[in-house]
Amino acid sequence: MDMRATTTGQELLIPLTALRPSRRNVRKSGGTPIRQLARSIERVKLLQNLIVTDGGDGKHYDVEAGKRRLKALQLLAKRKRLPKNHAVRCLLVPDEAALTASLTENTQREAMHPADEFEAFRDLAEQGQPIEDIAADFGVTPLTVQRRLRLANVSARLLADYRKDQVTLDQLMALAVTDDHAAQEAAFYDVPDWQRRADALREHLTAQDVDACRDAVARFVSLEAYEAAGAACVAPIVRYA
Repeated sequence: MDMRATTTGQELLIPLTALRPSRRNVRKSGGTPIRQLARSIERVKLLQNLIVTDGGDGKHYDVEAGKRRLKALQLLAKRKRLPKNHAVRCLLVPDEAALTASLTENTQREAMHPADEFEAFRDLAEQGQPIEDIAADFGVTPLTVQRRLRLANVSARLLADYRKDQVTLDQLMALAVTDDHAAQEAAFYDVPDWQRRADALREHLTAQDVDACRDAVARFVSLEAYEAAGAACVAPIVRYA
């Protein structure tokens, strides 16, 4: 099989055309959409080796772990963003270790703490990276990135306590309705525990909000005059200047 791969110990550089998915790969579903993963690979390259076994036919290697990465690479080749014989970094394992290798790769990954993810998204956005690119690199939707960026804007003190499990995600989401860090901290730390429910925090931070459609001032001066003066009747709430 020397014609198909350049070998350094157990590490191989294998032409993309010589790779095929193994039936033993333990991941059957889930994960980032292939198009999104392909976009990420095109941007930042393949960061993790595929795990392969000898295909036994003198022509192929079977991908035991990394089937979705293989599909993403094949999609890039189909779109002519990569050459068909693009050299792919792989790790060759014995056939008898294939199932274990596939299972190990899919179960031994340590997930990022959500706060680390929030801050990573914020740092990338501050560097000017588009939301769509951040989403592709992390395997999430652009809407998820937007929500995480909102949570990253919570005060550093609250994020630190979130890491310590002293603030819940629901509480953090409620506090993120305002960008005012002092107001966030006052709403959480200056009240008794029973007032730290997410709904109570949200209500406290939006206490100055009014429903213009039902506001007594709007009814008194007429809705048209109220809006002409700079207010608005929008659902669900607006904020007084």
